[in-house]
Order: sequence, then C-alpha cells, then structure tokens
Amino acid sequence: MSAPQENSDFKPVKSAARRPGRPRGGAISAEQRGHLLDIALALFAQHGIAETSLNAIARKAGVTPAMLNYYFHSREALLDTIIEERFMPLRGRIFEVFVANADDPIAAIEYMVKEIAETAQRDSWFAPLWMQEAVSENALIRQRMDERFGKREVREKVLAIMEGWKRAGKINPEINTSLLLGSLVSLVLVPLVQLRVEEDPAAREAIVRHALALLCKGISP
Repeated sequence: MSAPQENSDFKPVKSAARRPGRPRGGAISAEQRGHLLDIALALFAQHGIAETSLNAIARKAGVTPAMLNYYFHSREALLDTIIEERFMPLRGRIFEVFVANADDPIAAIEYMVKEIAETAQRDSWFAPLWMQEAVSENALIRQRMDERFGKREVREKVLAIMEGWKRAGKINPEINTSLLLGSLVSLVLVPLVQLRVEEDPAAREAIVRHALALLCKGISP
C-alpha cells in the first residue's frame, strides 16, 4: 500500500503575534485609577505640569508606562481627566454657592472661602498647583479647561451676580469684579502654602477667619 500523499495546499500555521492592547493584569480599579490621578497631581504640584512626563508618573505609581499610556493615552488626555474629575466639580460647587446666595454677598464669600480652604486641606496638591497656575504664563490647566470645557457661561453668570451686588450697593463699588474671584482664592491659598497647614484643621480655620475678617470687615477696627 502506498503511503498517503501530503496535501499540497497545507501550510503550517504561524503563532500569531500578540496584538497591542490592554496591558497584562486586567483593568485597574476605581481606587487604583484615583491613586494614579493623585500621584500625577502631586508630581504636577511639585515639579510643574510641563516638566512631568507620563513615564515619571508611572515610575512613582509603580506601574508600567504602557499601562498608563493605555488608560490615559497622553499627558494631555490625563490632564483632561484631572480637570473633569478634580477641578470641574470644585468649579461647579463654587458656582452653586454664588447662585444660591445671589442676594447675599457675605454668605457667598464665606461659603466660597470655606470650600477653597477645605479643598486645599483635603488635597495637598491643590494649593501649590493653583499657585503655579496663577503665576504662570503658560497655565496649562486653565488653557485646557478653557479649550475643552469652556468657561464663558459660568464665568459670565458669576460676574453678573457680582455686578448686581455693586449696583445694589451691597459691596464696595471700587471692587473690580473680574479680579474678585482670583483675589478671594489667593487670600486663602497663599497663607496655606506658606504655612503648610494641610494637616492642621485649627490652622486652616484660623486662616479662614483671617480671610473673612479682611474681606468682610477690612482692616479698620
């Protein structure tokens, strides 16, 4: 009996190369994702956004650069995520404070000052990162926030509320309302950064009282 002939159409199957995709180890949890954002923000606050690479964030977090690139794609995409999840909620809360207290500037300012101080104490990166943004000519967070999420509608509504205070004689007519929000934030965050009081609630409360005394009563006895 003759041996069976080989099928001339048969071709050996080569092992398929692993397609690029999600890094080994599965999806990251919400807690791990939040931890990555916290590390990125801490490095941004310490070294500046422009000087902090995804590789540096990956090293600090103890993950591979491939993993960070898979989930956030680029530093700009990571920054958009940070803005959307960490900065936009704060801006929303401040906006709500002004809307809810549109007839009471003292209450609005008091709630805003307390919100800023509590945020700075809870998130140690917030005050130094905001300070960088305030003095930087290339304020990346502000630029990305304006480009990606817009600011005009919210800002114009808050300015309209403050202008209404001036017309009603409820605040000093010499106040420049376009500078007021930045002045309010600076009055709280500068002492917090200088005194490093993130872990001291009593010191934070003293700064809040100081800010409110200056804002609401001035330096006259």
